[in-house]
Amino acid sequence: MMLSEIIDDIIERLAAASIFPVYSAFDARSLDRKGSGFFTVVGISSFESSQPIYSPYTVYIPFKTELELSITAPQGSTAEELYNFYDTGIAPVIFDMSGLTCRLSKMSIKTDSSISRLVLGVKLSASGITKIGRSNV
Repeated sequence: MMLSEIIDDIIERLAAASIFPVYSAFDARSLDRKGSGFFTVVGISSFESSQPIYSPYTVYIPFKTELELSITAPQGSTAEELYNFYDTGIAPVIFDMSGLTCRLSKMSIKTDSSISRLVLGVKLSASGITKIGRSNV
């Protein structure tokens, strides 16, 4: 699974759970176009794949990655509201993704002084296996 495919899969699953807007870290959209409500940015800070495993019709590629989520709260929101948005909306979706095993490795909250809004940074260690049909290899 390529980096953009992992990010796109997370964005699709969050959207299916009515968590939006969600953007890729590769999206160059300016902050003022991302809205004044909650919004989430999904990125990857590291990626490592292991030796492929071959079967007659499929190639399995194990991987490990560090996911980075940045959740920005509306102006005037409290830290409790921001944590609650992550805890009740985003975390259940991420930790329930089939084919991806995640664990929380770091969480921090800060005020982005350039936009006067709270931002929750979440780092997740994840691992999974990508399947590719051998005819595609």
